[in-house]
Amino acid sequence: MKCIKNVKVNYRSRLPPETDYATYRFSRQELFMYFLSGGVFMAVVSWLFYDSVIAWALLMPLVAYFLKDKGRFLCIERKRRLEIEFREVILSVASNLQAGYSIENAFQESYKDVVLLYGSESVMAKELKLIFRKLGNNVPLEHALANLADRSGVRDIRDFTDVFQIAKRGGGDLRGIITNTAEIIGEKQEIRREIETVVSEKRLEQQIMRYIPFFIIFYISLTTKGYFKSLYHNLFGWIFMTVCLAVYIAACRISDRILNIDV
Repeated sequence: MKCIKNVKVNYRSRLPPETDYATYRFSRQELFMYFLSGGVFMAVVSWLFYDSVIAWALLMPLVAYFLKDKGRFLCIERKRRLEIEFREVILSVASNLQAGYSIENAFQESYKDVVLLYGSESVMAKELKLIFRKLGNNVPLEHALANLADRSGVRDIRDFTDVFQIAKRGGGDLRGIITNTAEIIGEKQEIRREIETVVSEKRLEQQIMRYIPFFIIFYISLTTKGYFKSLYHNLFGWIFMTVCLAVYIAACRISDRILNIDV
């Protein structure tokens, strides 16, 4: 408890804007790195499938699709971090309520635990700062939580907010409700971890299988000069290799859907 008391909380400094969890905004560094990696990947595809610089120029617009797909993946990861950190918040809130804090003060005290566990720049620490700012502007706590639920799109936060609003209006057992909600979220997270453990081997196999076609083409091109010459620099070869590339992309998307298990 001593280390918790030493955490200084300044709710008014560097308040972050409201985050739209349905979209992801890349930083300049992230945009440069992902665009560069996408360009390199398209260069490899152009070389192995078409042996043409023109093909690289034609395929470069697909990097925008790569960035969109990467943004979707980062959104999912951010939502999962929010869900994990939110559970720790409501566990801390339940403990603070048991210690005699009011519900608003219990949330404020939970900020210290979040900073110790995940840091002041964590997703939930920023959201708590927003909630405290709204409380300072006389916005009810349930409305601030409802705003977080709407922006996040996380089902557990939405369910907790709905139950919290009903319990606060009807004078229900807030501590019991918050504790039970944390246990339910924890059980779901444990199930998700078990599923991810089971499919982790399959994900590794998926990643290996994704790159095998490139290694096969590269190996044959390196050991057997001119083997793919008939497929390069002619209309039939362009069409054939484009169909192969489309089948490859479709297979990658199908494997992603199979391994994307939502709990």
